[in-house]
Amino acid sequence: MKTLGIIDIGSNSIKLIIVEINNNLHNEIFHKKFQTRLSDFVGRENKELSSEGMKNFFGIIFTFKKFCDDFNCDEIIAVATESLRQIKNSTEIINHISNSLDVRIRILSPSEECYFGYVSSIPKDSNNYVHLDIGGGSVEIGLVKDKILIKSVSIPMGALIITNKFHIKDGISNDEISQIKEYIFDKLKNILWINECKNLPTVVIGGSIKTIGRIHQKEYNVMSSIHNYELNYNDIEVLLKKISSMSLKEIISTTGISKSRGDILLGALIILNSLILYLQSSKIIISKFTIREGIINDYIKNT
Repeated sequence: MKTLGIIDIGSNSIKLIIVEINNNLHNEIFHKKFQTRLSDFVGRENKELSSEGMKNFFGIIFTFKKFCDDFNCDEIIAVATESLRQIKNSTEIINHISNSLDVRIRILSPSEECYFGYVSSIPKDSNNYVHLDIGGGSVEIGLVKDKILIKSVSIPMGALIITNKFHIKDGISNDEISQIKEYIFDKLKNILWINECKNLPTVVIGGSIKTIGRIHQKEYNVMSSIHNYELNYNDIEVLLKKISSMSLKEIISTTGISKSRGDILLGALIILNSLILYLQSSKIIISKFTIREGIINDYIKNT
């Protein structure tokens, strides 16, 4: 049996899960999450993480390393996505953490990030579908044929990025929604194979989609698991219209979600709404799994 620690460094949060691996099966024994918003500490001009951001980041990795030591982890796999891809001094940060804490952070390429997300969430009942990962810093789109990921792309327009770019934390008008949709559509038009993704079901992963699904469940008193929960375009359209007129305070009190998730909810909804509309997706299937499970599955496969 092996004990494995996975540190997932995202734009919105940094997460740790510790799993025991035995006979190609894994069991989660610990998890912890810190909301970080690393992008809030990145300079607009120099694109470098500030000293305060580095201090916060180092402190979280230090804490996670201690948890891994307490659980006698045989190995720690630390990965970063758009959160560090966009930071110019990321090499300096990674080297400092490696030398000080003996934790080696690997920055995933966009294709690797999409692959690990895809591996984590292959549905039983769909052979051809679109894989969609809505993160804080980026959106990954993958085309899956016969359960094989054949095309993928990463676009730096995650929920946190869109929220900050268009200043949409406290309500937004229909004209502003249309403006953001056009911005997203322009990004999608540049993907040469995007038309192959149209009229297919969409499997979506990420913290924001699980939040959206739970809000929908609460609205209609649905008690089922969030995993494999299905939505359609109209569900997202109705929820977007309802949320778009609310202040952040109203969103939090109405939905019961945290402030750290509530202030990017509208951004995530607009991204999802735009993507599903552009792709004419037949249905939205929520997966509770993320790149962390994909990394575990890949680790088991290759050891």
